[in-house]
Amino acid sequence: MAGELWNMQFEVGKESTPNTPVASTRLMYFGMDSKLTRERDVRIRRYATGARENARAASLGVERCGGVLTAPLSASEIIELLLCTIKGAVTPTGAGTAKLWTFVPGTTLDPLTIRYHDGARPWRGSGYYGTKLTIAGSVTDETKVTCDLIGRSLVQSALTGGLTGRVPDVIEGWETKLYIDSFGGTAGSTVVSDTLINWSVEIDNQIKRSFWANNAAGAGALPLGELAVKASLVFEAAPAGTLTEYNNWDAATKRLVRLEFGQNEVISGADKKFVTIDLPGAWTMVSREGEAEGTRTYELTLEALYDTTNSYSLQIRAQNARTAAY
Repeated sequence: MAGELWNMQFEVGKESTPNTPVASTRLMYFGMDSKLTRERDVRIRRYATGARENARAASLGVERCGGVLTAPLSASEIIELLLCTIKGAVTPTGAGTAKLWTFVPGTTLDPLTIRYHDGARPWRGSGYYGTKLTIAGSVTDETKVTCDLIGRSLVQSALTGGLTGRVPDVIEGWETKLYIDSFGGTAGSTVVSDTLINWSVEIDNQIKRSFWANNAAGAGALPLGELAVKASLVFEAAPAGTLTEYNNWDAATKRLVRLEFGQNEVISGADKKFVTIDLPGAWTMVSREGEAEGTRTYELTLEALYDTTNSYSLQIRAQNARTAAY
């Protein structure tokens, strides 16, 4: 029987010209809830015909292509998602086996061709970017990456095929550490232990669709919007560090937060795989009504601010053994 979901598969390739499809160069490992989408209005036309049955025509509206990709957090597998969402054309540094990829928000993202088999048939999306990236998890569960996509075209087309498979690395929820330092300081200097329970970081590019009168139904461009970054962190309420951050919220004191994931899988020597997210900003909201396992929890929401000392409002670093993307 055709159409089994286990047939699902994803491939990507980097486009030289946005919305000009290229062959896939990398097999991707995304979750079974991942998909590419294409929406289009079919408009039923009613006319003054002197009859109740006055629907006499149908016409097509513009097309809106998008989708969503999900995956467990991985120092190696997240690179393509960061290139199409945070900043394009990033290359790693490091003379040895360990390679460090550093992403701060840019004005140019890598456009992707994404090939997708939905279980029944293959599709090809072109001119795709990540419009929103969410990294969320908890100590007792996984940390999951969700990338909301926006694209220019989606058509039926064969997979490239024949791409090399691999064993993906995965970072579990318990492999997480929290650091909080003074705004403008050095991220990752001060550990806040025995406090963080779960976390969610949302990076929103606010990409829109521009439609032009070119006798074409697809979007003519996908302009970047203002960057919006916020994090929601759930803390055990009792520790002194939680009260410190509560008081920082009450005083609008800016902070520098680092979430560190991994540091348990060896690349070589003392070098290990990891992902870090650095967030300078201010606590904008506090909820003191939460509970977990019979104890009180506080949820604090941080909104990112540009840090002129560190020259970013967001920094994501991933260390792995990859020498190149795609």
